[in-house]
Amino acid sequence: TQSLCCRLGCCLFPNGTAYSFYEVTLNGTAFLSFHVPNATWERRWPGRDAVATFAERELMKYPMTTRDLQHFLNTTCVDILRAQSAWTGKQSSRSHAPLVLGLILGSFALLGMAVGIFLCTGGSC
Repeated sequence: TQSLCCRLGCCLFPNGTAYSFYEVTLNGTAFLSFHVPNATWERRWPGRDAVATFAERELMKYPMTTRDLQHFLNTTCVDILRAQSAWTGKQSSRSHAPLVLGLILGSFALLGMAVGIFLCTGGSC
């Protein structure tokens, strides 16, 4: 059984700085990561693997999608956390449901995009 997992998100620190990430693992091993500051995909697979090289090359063929991902991680994700932080500062008993729903919907949208790219480029590892 093969397993390709994606993890994305952002962290907002108390000093106002933020860190965004998108990481892909293949069978539990780091495979690819998205370098948010310069909007590039980087291989994380140990050694020189043809599949990791292929995946990195294919993902870099979609500059508009890559920029959209960068914007989502740098701006949208961070804005959601800032809004939630401001909201919980005013009313700490409020539900986290809107934040969780927004992050889940964003994750599904990006996962759908990744699966679509994978299938449109041949779909075989």
